[in-house]
Amino acid sequence: MTERLEAWFEGAHAGTFEFHPGEPVTFIYDHSAPPTPISLSLPRDRPATARAAGNFLENLLPDHARTRDRMAAAYGAPSPRTFDLLLAAGGDVAGGVVFSADSDHPPTTSRALSPADVEDIATRIAAIKRDQDDWVPRGTLTRFSLAGTQGKFSLAKIDSDWYWSNSGVPSSHILKPGRDDLRNVESAETSALALARRVGIDAVNAEVRTFIDQTVFVTERFDRVLDGSTHRRLHSEDLAQALGEGPDRKYTVQMKTIASLLRSVDGGDRLTRELLRQVAFNVLIGNADAHAKNYSLMLRPDAVTLAPLYDAVPVGLYPSFDQKLAMKIGGARHPAAARPNLWRKLARTIEIDEDEMLSLVSDVARRVGEHNETAWDSLDEGQARTLRDSIRRHVDVALEAPAP
Repeated sequence: MTERLEAWFEGAHAGTFEFHPGEPVTFIYDHSAPPTPISLSLPRDRPATARAAGNFLENLLPDHARTRDRMAAAYGAPSPRTFDLLLAAGGDVAGGVVFSADSDHPPTTSRALSPADVEDIATRIAAIKRDQDDWVPRGTLTRFSLAGTQGKFSLAKIDSDWYWSNSGVPSSHILKPGRDDLRNVESAETSALALARRVGIDAVNAEVRTFIDQTVFVTERFDRVLDGSTHRRLHSEDLAQALGEGPDRKYTVQMKTIASLLRSVDGGDRLTRELLRQVAFNVLIGNADAHAKNYSLMLRPDAVTLAPLYDAVPVGLYPSFDQKLAMKIGGARHPAAARPNLWRKLARTIEIDEDEMLSLVSDVARRVGEHNETAWDSLDEGQARTLRDSIRRHVDVALEAPAP
């Protein structure tokens, strides 16, 4: 039996995802679909790779099977399989696409606002802190799906009030409760993003907020734009989606592959240079966990651009994280090993001028160094000292004179 999942994009029918048992998922564009592709891995003018369509969908859902099980139960989906979950939860996902079972009419979720008061929000935060798989509240009109492993949920902010999101009410913010094993992670990520903006790197706006007695990391969505009193969806995709890779491959994607993709849509190296600034920043702050799903592209009718920096956690503070770089720098496996000669090696690999690469990295390193002493004041003294010292070492390594 063929299963179908209809994709709607900025009010128009974009096309149909189809699944035949025993075969990969396919995507067929509607003849009247907007010109912007829903993914660079699903081009309009040539066939996609065999697994690109299925991987695009997988990247919209949580990584862990137990989280998907909980979502299916909360939404009343018949199973936690991808099509079933996205039919139930695909009203508000990453980017500008929403899903339905009907190719003639867009999703019919009510546009009626479902308020989320401070007690509701505090209860949801506390629930996720107790159980990292408990992402979805029961008994509301909310219909959302977010990717990743850390517990989180989405809300729509309209004027000064909060509401549950669905297909008719796009979310505007993502809320990530902290974890007991990651002390002060909410403040650490907020401070890192603020540092990025001070360095001159476009980064999402974020803050630590308190709802009754519960603190939470709150970030504005870069794939939403204020339109009157509510928000409108903008289309985006992470680099795993853009490359047609599944979430299980997010740590295997390397810069050479990414640069080749960006060059194919850019006609030059503008996007690659912008991405390299984000990559350099993540290396310098010790965010070894910056994988392919932690960088995204905005797919707009007039251009493909790089999304603002997000998920910038200085994981060097937390030994439970793997401290090896998700994307090696010229062979360097740790931030402290990313010396100029290895940035030069990376430049050769991705066909960027070596001196330009060193100039770019040095500029980011100098700026990070200038603001490092005051960037971590929201952390406790021991954590702040640890970060300042490690970042100072990373900056010194990046700026050291290359061997003759």
